[in-house]
Amino acid sequence: MNNLKNLMKLAVLAMALTITMGACNQDNKKETKKQEKVDPAKPGQHVEIRYIDQDSVTKSYNLAKDFQEMETRLNNEMDQAQKKHEDQIQEFLKNATQRIQEKDKAGQVTQDQVEVIQLPNGASAPLLKADAQKYNQMMQAAQTELSKLQQNAANQMQLSQKQLTDSVDNFLKDFAKQNNYDVILYKAATLYINPSLDVTDKVIEGLNKRYTKVAKK
Repeated sequence: MNNLKNLMKLAVLAMALTITMGACNQDNKKETKKQEKVDPAKPGQHVEIRYIDQDSVTKSYNLAKDFQEMETRLNNEMDQAQKKHEDQIQEFLKNATQRIQEKDKAGQVTQDQVEVIQLPNGASAPLLKADAQKYNQMMQAAQTELSKLQQNAANQMQLSQKQLTDSVDNFLKDFAKQNNYDVILYKAATLYINPSLDVTDKVIEGLNKRYTKVAKK
């Protein structure tokens, strides 16, 4: 799922080692916010770097898989709703067309009783005015429902993406701290990195161990 894959890219923790010098004395007496002091890096200081494979995390993290299932479900709901409305409108047009043809053959249709409607495929069709009004109402109802479903799906996916981003981001911070890593990269962001520095499996294991799926109500 492209959305989730793009999301995992946003979850990368660029834990670059920050090197700051001690605070210099300032001439002005304005109050400034206190900043955390970091000892200057020493020459030859070793930096611990690790990397993870983004696609593997996306495929194997249970939270990401749950969101993939949710996206599929939401898409199916929209497809089903669209098909339901299409079938209902098609059946109505069939009956409405039959009604105006029967009345026309019986000489019971006058010009002021007819309204020409435009169909989604670009064609036009003459209907009795009452049927034309009903058709327009059905089209509006279909558009309203589909619009609501689309907006609901977009809202849910936006919330899910934030949850996934926060989940991976927070875990990697703790993971790096516990293992004394200075930098964690995504493999795709590097030209070459020694395979021995791959911690993908450990990250996936930790993410899934920490994640508890919320039961559907």
